[in-house]
Amino acid sequence: MKNKFITCLLIIFFFLLNESRAFSEEFIFNASEINIVENGNIIKATNGIATSVKDNITLNAKKFIYNKKLLVLNAENGIAKAVNENIEIKANKFIYDQKTSIINATGNVEIRDLIKKTLIKSQNIFYHINEKIIKSPTDSSIEDDIKNFFLVESFTYTLNDGLIKVNKAKIIDFEKNILQVDKAYINLASKKLIGKDLSIDFNNKSLQNDNEPRLKGNTISSDGNETIITKGVFTTCKKNDNCPPWQLSAKKIKHDKEKKIIYYENAWLKLYDKPVFYFPKFFHPDPSVKRQSGFLMPTFKDSSTLGASFHIPYYSVISDNKDFTFTPRFYKGEKMLLQSEYRSVNAKTNSVIDFSFFNEKNNPIKSHFFSNTSKKLDFTNFDESELTLKLEQTSNDTYLKTYKLKSPIINNTNTLSSSLGIRAYREDLSFSANFQVYESLNESSNDRYEFIYPNYSLLKNLENPTKLNGNFLFSSSGFFKHYDTNVLEKVIINDFIFNSDSNYTKTGFKNNYNVLIKNINTNSENSKKYKKNSNYKIASLIEYNSSYPLKKNGINYNDILKPMISLRFSPNDNKDMKNEDKRINIDNIFSLNRLGLNDAVEGGASLTYGVEFLKTDKYSGKDFFGAKIANIFRVEENKNLPNNSKLGEKTSDIVGGINFNPNNVFKIKYDFSVDDNLKDNNYELLTTEFKVNNFVTSFEYLNENNTAGKESYFTNKTSYSINDSKSLIFESRENKKTNLTEFYNLIYQYRNDCLIAALEYNKNYYTDQDLKPEENIFFNLTIVPFGKTSSPNLK
Repeated sequence: MKNKFITCLLIIFFFLLNESRAFSEEFIFNASEINIVENGNIIKATNGIATSVKDNITLNAKKFIYNKKLLVLNAENGIAKAVNENIEIKANKFIYDQKTSIINATGNVEIRDLIKKTLIKSQNIFYHINEKIIKSPTDSSIEDDIKNFFLVESFTYTLNDGLIKVNKAKIIDFEKNILQVDKAYINLASKKLIGKDLSIDFNNKSLQNDNEPRLKGNTISSDGNETIITKGVFTTCKKNDNCPPWQLSAKKIKHDKEKKIIYYENAWLKLYDKPVFYFPKFFHPDPSVKRQSGFLMPTFKDSSTLGASFHIPYYSVISDNKDFTFTPRFYKGEKMLLQSEYRSVNAKTNSVIDFSFFNEKNNPIKSHFFSNTSKKLDFTNFDESELTLKLEQTSNDTYLKTYKLKSPIINNTNTLSSSLGIRAYREDLSFSANFQVYESLNESSNDRYEFIYPNYSLLKNLENPTKLNGNFLFSSSGFFKHYDTNVLEKVIINDFIFNSDSNYTKTGFKNNYNVLIKNINTNSENSKKYKKNSNYKIASLIEYNSSYPLKKNGINYNDILKPMISLRFSPNDNKDMKNEDKRINIDNIFSLNRLGLNDAVEGGASLTYGVEFLKTDKYSGKDFFGAKIANIFRVEENKNLPNNSKLGEKTSDIVGGINFNPNNVFKIKYDFSVDDNLKDNNYELLTTEFKVNNFVTSFEYLNENNTAGKESYFTNKTSYSINDSKSLIFESRENKKTNLTEFYNLIYQYRNDCLIAALEYNKNYYTDQDLKPEENIFFNLTIVPFGKTSSPNLK
């Protein structure tokens, strides 16, 4: 019998008799085409649905072949639905055995649990209908409703309790952490996992380097809230064939997923598998955390002058944009230092506050308070505008140095600076104004303060109203300064500047000129720098620059030789500046304002001349050798110009610089300033670096004879890398003026991706009130990402 392209309903009753037992099955076919062949033993159907009344299974497929004798239904490209279990199975092929009530699905199998919203993919599964179990002996994947992803070698899924037993599973959770477990049970209803022989590779997106945070253990119990691991080991070190440089091993480890904290019970910190520190209880944020409240790495320190101390910082996250760090230091005896740092960042405001208190029995309290705040403003006529407030205060002149207080906003331990300022900027105009107070911690109490209220500057690019090629600038600056108890200075400076464009002549000369007109307004009392009462002055300066660059292309090197001259003239006399510490060097000698003067111009007529030579590697572009030398010739002496560099004499110091970089092994730089007689050195700075394989040493020598401080020192830093992880570092500085060594530092360091261990020897010789010479030997240990700790002084 054959029916084509019609829908037929066929109910087949059959009986199989075996001795005293009878067995009956029935299918309902609803298909576009049905064929019954081989004397009714084979039924073929296409594009339809086969329904098992006995098992309450429907199978929608492209093709069916049902063997009545074997009670086996084969289907292709279909979807089977277990109506009572809310299960859908999609596959390329089905073998439905009615005797055993087992469905075998193969080829791109997808199982959907409609209630638990779980998707299982495999190539071969067996659905035991009566037992309500789905099994797979092949590699499969499972994805739940919260985007946890499981890759397993085999699984058994019991539908009654929603439990999946998996073997050799790799689990990727919704935070991209990877868990691998030998055997595990997964409850799809409660999202709980129980397994053994596991490892977890955490997502390290919050870490600053290439660490590989991971955790291993014997057993695991995990749900949506927490994971508990027995006999666990945690480390952040990169994987290799050896034991990790550090690890935390514990009897029990709990990962609180909501708080993002890992807790340890009976934990040992091990370095290269050797236990070094025991923690009855310990916790830290998990590797996904960028910031979280909790104790930071404690530190032990020791000093020959201050004694031993214990630091235990606590970090508190107040909100998404605010945090607070409290760092108490406990010293031997009845001494304690409490330091705190508060940070706040908003869309338009950034603020940092750092303060501390030091308390010692029978001594006054010492303290400091530093604050930096900035706020973006919305001035309509400017691209950027900002308000800043800076406060710095300490109760003791050497407090910051003695106790070595560290903070991002503590930048100077000799001078305190407090200010209120505003600035605004756009492409053609910039403006700033500040009210400032300086306190020199090295001066006596009467003369240590300097007040500036206000200090302003303005720079404006002007339109060019002429046919001259160049640009016009207007700048204005001023201040009202009060210092040394009774010195008052009021200054307003207005500058009108024209800078011409450079032009090249047919013979190859490069020329340009600059014009400066300066208006100086001053009013002072008891000042050594400005005349008493109100004074007004107009000064001008014109400068003409010319150079003749020459280039020679060689086989391996290109040579550039550039002779230069600069003619400048000012008809004005200078105020007395001979004692001011202004020095010319090869970098500023050709600048329009080479002395950095804001309230004066360089008077008289002068000729600056010099030459620059540069040899460059033709292929790498690296500078092989460079040299500059220059001198100033003055028509008439100007005794009011600064004495150092002899700028006011007819012939100034000869200044120059040499750079020599012949290879990657050696380089040297030398800057100098010598008398025109070429006998006396007024300034010299020599820096060198010598590098051979793992050995690097650098030297710096400074000798000043033409400045107020006349500083002279010699420093050396030498390092030797024993291998990729071990190094030796030596540093020293000798004061050539006093012929005394200021300090020695010797450091042996071991470093890898997750651990830095160092043995340091420090010796400081200087003395300053509470700051005494000291000698220390201590051990530093930095564990990434937890932080750094130090041992007490071992000397």
